[in-house]
Amino acid sequence: MVSASLAVVLLAAVVGMGVAALVWLHRDRPGAGPLAAFVVAASLWAVAHGLELAVPGVVLMERLLQIQLTLSVVIPVAWLVTVLEYTGHPHWLTRRRVALLLVEPAVFVALVWSNAAHRLVWRGGSVVTSAETSTLVPVWGLARWGHLAYMLVLILAGGALLIRTMLRTTDRFQGQVLALLAAITVPTVGHSVHALDLVPARFDPTSLGYVVSGVVLSGALLRGRLLDVAPVTRDLGQEAVFTEMDDAVVIVDEAGRIVDVNDAATALFSADPAALSGRELAAELPDLAETVPEAGERAQTETRLEHDGAVRYYDVRITPLYRSYGVVSGHLVSLRDVTDRRQREQRIDVLNRLLRHDIRNEMNVVRGNADLLADSVDPAERDRIDRIVRTVDGIVDRSNKIGRVSEALERERAEPVRLPELLGTVVAEARNRYPRADVTLDCPDACWVDGSPALSLAFEELLDNAVEHSDGAPNVDIAVSVRNEGVVVRVSDDGPGIADHERDVILAGEETPLQHGSGVGLWLVKWVVRNVGGTLSFTDGPGTTVEIELPAATGPSTVDDRSAGEPPRDGSTASDSVTDDSAADGSPTV
Repeated sequence: MVSASLAVVLLAAVVGMGVAALVWLHRDRPGAGPLAAFVVAASLWAVAHGLELAVPGVVLMERLLQIQLTLSVVIPVAWLVTVLEYTGHPHWLTRRRVALLLVEPAVFVALVWSNAAHRLVWRGGSVVTSAETSTLVPVWGLARWGHLAYMLVLILAGGALLIRTMLRTTDRFQGQVLALLAAITVPTVGHSVHALDLVPARFDPTSLGYVVSGVVLSGALLRGRLLDVAPVTRDLGQEAVFTEMDDAVVIVDEAGRIVDVNDAATALFSADPAALSGRELAAELPDLAETVPEAGERAQTETRLEHDGAVRYYDVRITPLYRSYGVVSGHLVSLRDVTDRRQREQRIDVLNRLLRHDIRNEMNVVRGNADLLADSVDPAERDRIDRIVRTVDGIVDRSNKIGRVSEALERERAEPVRLPELLGTVVAEARNRYPRADVTLDCPDACWVDGSPALSLAFEELLDNAVEHSDGAPNVDIAVSVRNEGVVVRVSDDGPGIADHERDVILAGEETPLQHGSGVGLWLVKWVVRNVGGTLSFTDGPGTTVEIELPAATGPSTVDDRSAGEPPRDGSTASDSVTDDSAADGSPTV
């Protein structure tokens, strides 16, 4: 039996030291240091108990008992510090609290080694001897029972904090918490049962409990990433996001009382941020309090708040906060300052109205007067009048174009569009406007894209650019191909090409005083394409090639719509149908 008992306690020591080595590899992680101290103390306790079973003589047994009792003060303190660091509360361990925490262990250790003078830890004892082993059975004194109670208080405090964390965290962290709870519960129960003489005196299950603890902690370290990924890291990240984010955040409970505010939200309140906790939101910011819905409801709205004589506008998003079992504990109120955006939108609306209405009307007046002057000026000056008229027509045309695109972007949403039909119409209209142009179209008949009728405006603009900037007889090719989950439309011409700085401005998405485009055509194309989820790019080579990739779509499922997407029964293609329409009016073949 001696060999069996020694095997158990030595196994506990070996397992414990192995776990301590694993923990030491993660010594830079929260909780690793105190957890290593916990495991090492438990292992040495098991070794001391094993030696107590093997040595002869009461004196040696008492010395080993004193070592065990000394090591026992390390375990509950190390356990509590481990839990505090693991759960992200190391700030609770102020110098004063640490000093108070160590008072009882220091006093108890002093009493243990001076027990012969006062007998407060144990009042004596007897040696129980059997054929296999000898065990010292002390008669415990008041100090020992007080220390046991203190140990249980610290262990229960750490356990309560772990359970609180487990109820608020994810499955991964719940497994880690269960491992930590098992690592302390099993040996604590064994030690308490032995101290209360609920098992035979010759057998102390504490050592066996620490074997179980070592196995559990090893599994948690190796497979559960106990110290690699801990809730403290997540909690610290969430706290940093809450504190540092630019949006103002106010947390209120279910009764509408302020629980917490971040730094950005302190500017909304007149009171000291430290004094806001517990105050009614309705008393501090009544306009904001009116936006908070009933418990459990989400909301998004816009409100205006006045502070220090200035009015600011906020986009308010309100999210319910839940405790365990779906109980609503309050709301998180997030406020994003949209004052500058509102002012910018107002300026854009005014400028848009000026461009689309006022300037256009005034240009019409200028053109009308220019037409009247044309009959009364000297023929030598007629070119000047014609130039005025052309300039005015260009401004009006550009204004109309921007107005059409703006209305299309504001009203239309992406929907399946049959591309051959849309492109065929655009090509036919372009050929009517430019009889000298040679425009070809190559597009699969059953080709649908996620788009909108506004796409026709983009392709019209590309064709207009290709024709107007051509030095001779324009040649424009439109080729459509299917690529992965997208449809690529390539518009190529033989013109002089688009200047590099024009491309750079469009691709960068912004203009500067030193780098800007000469018109709005390509901007309109990009806005339309981006609005339907497509992309715009340019290909180097002779002339200009603009490549537009649009998301592919499935056409309508009705019989009529399917027939519209099928090839004509006479075998003609999309290009042929455009050719027939064009030939009817005497235009060149596409």
